[in-house]
Amino acid sequence: MADPNWRLFSLSCLLLTTLALLHYPTASLAQTLFVFGDSYYDAGNKQFLTGNSVYANSPPYGISIGEATGRWSDGLTVPDHLARFMGIPKISPILGSSVDFTHGASFAIADASVLGSPLETMTLSQQVMKFSQNKNKWTDKTLSEAIYLTYIGSDDYLNFAKDNPNPSDDQKQAFVDQVITSMEASIKVIYDAGGRKFAFQNLAPLGCLPVVKQESGNEKDCMNLPSEMAALHNKNLLKLIERLAQDLESFQYSFYDFFSSIQNRVFEPDTYIFGTGTAACCGTGPLKGTGCAAKNVCVNPNEYVFFDGKHLTQDANLQVAHLMWNADPQVIEPNNLRELLLFPLDIPFIFSVKRLDQVGKAGSFVM
Repeated sequence: MADPNWRLFSLSCLLLTTLALLHYPTASLAQTLFVFGDSYYDAGNKQFLTGNSVYANSPPYGISIGEATGRWSDGLTVPDHLARFMGIPKISPILGSSVDFTHGASFAIADASVLGSPLETMTLSQQVMKFSQNKNKWTDKTLSEAIYLTYIGSDDYLNFAKDNPNPSDDQKQAFVDQVITSMEASIKVIYDAGGRKFAFQNLAPLGCLPVVKQESGNEKDCMNLPSEMAALHNKNLLKLIERLAQDLESFQYSFYDFFSSIQNRVFEPDTYIFGTGTAACCGTGPLKGTGCAAKNVCVNPNEYVFFDGKHLTQDANLQVAHLMWNADPQVIEPNNLRELLLFPLDIPFIFSVKRLDQVGKAGSFVM
C-alpha cells in the first residue's frame, strides 16, 4: 500500500493542477509529440541511415501488430501508446519520406548515444540539430505546447561498463557528468527553439537486461556496474531537470522512474501479469539474450517483459506508457504526462518533492 504521505502529496498536486486549469483558460491541449532517443523509441529511422539490413524491419519484430515497422518490439512502443492517449496518430520517423509531421516527429534511432560519434545513427545532439533544421514545419504556438519526450543513454553506460570493468567512484562520476552536461546542452537547444514541456524516462537497470546477464555468464543475477551507472545517471539527470525548471522561464517537466518499474517487473513479474522478467521472448542462449529471429521467437510475447535481449514487449511498453500518462508522483514527478499536457504555460510550475536519493531504488511504489 502506498505511503499515506504520498497519497496526500498526490492529492495536493491534483487539486493544485485542477484549480489552475479552472482558473486559467490558457491550458494547453497539445496535439504534438517530439521524440528523441535510441532503439527503445525508434519508429523506423534506423533503416534510412544504414546500408545494412535492420533486424527490426523483419519478423518476428512487429508480430503482434501484423507487420515489421522498424520498431524494436513485437508491436507498439511507448511513444506509440502515448500518442494514442493524446488522441493523435503514431509519430512518424523524421527521416521517412512522404510522411505527415502534423503531430510531431520522431528523431529517435537505434544505436544512438549521448556521447561519441557512432556510425549509422544520430547522437542526441545530432537528433536535436535535425529538430532545429525542421522546426519551421510547426508554428511557435505548436512548439511551445508540444511534449518533448526523451529516453537515451543506455549505450553510453553499457559501453563504459565494458571498457572500464573496475572504475573508481571518481571515474564513474566524471563519465556521468560528461553525459549530463551534453544532455543539458541539447535540452537548452530545444528550449531556445520554443520547447517548454519536457518528459524524461530515466534509464532502466541496465545490468538486468537479458543480453547483459547472458554475456556476463551470470544468468541469475543482475550485473552491478551497468545498473549502478544507470542509477547514478538518473539521480544526476533529475538534479539537472529540477535546476532547469528553476532557471528557465516556463520550463515544465515530467520525470518517470523507469528504473524502478523495470526492476520490479524483473523480480516480481507475476505481480504485473507476466510469466517471466528474466528471459526474453525472442533470441538464443539461456536467457534468449541475442540473435532474435523468426525461428526462435516465443508463442506468447504478452507473457514476457522483454521481447529481445534489450527491448520490451508491446504489453510491457503499454504498462510503461500508462504509468507515464496517469501514475502518481511516486512513479512520475512532479506531474504525469496527462497533467503536463494540460498545465498552463503562464503560471508557476508545481515542483517535485521526491528525494533524489530514492530515484532508481528498489521498493519504490509502482502501479
